[in-house]
Amino acid sequence: MEAQETLEFIKAQDPEGGERLKRLLDKKSALADGNVYGECFTERQFGLVFDPLLRSAYEKAQILELLSQKDEKVASLAAQLSMDKARVFAHLLDLIKKNMVEIAGFEERHPVFKKRW
Repeated sequence: MEAQETLEFIKAQDPEGGERLKRLLDKKSALADGNVYGECFTERQFGLVFDPLLRSAYEKAQILELLSQKDEKVASLAAQLSMDKARVFAHLLDLIKKNMVEIAGFEERHPVFKKRW
């Protein structure tokens, strides 16, 4: 998926987060030109910063999309997304901090998460 398409998907699920990433992407040329100290970002350096941020935001958007359809447990989300349970749980914790997800209840001692509307 191209970066622009990925950003659009992220914006659909998390408009604020998508906008922050877009602003960073828009500053790419300014960072490549250099700052007041003459330091310039290379394409590789920008990729080392931007790619993990984009990947993380994309994974969170995928989780939000699934939770908008149905309340889910971590194991179920991880299986549907082919992602490690620990990574899914870390994303869920971040989404809880942002008030985008909440715990809907428990099934067999496992929390069930739902998207906040």
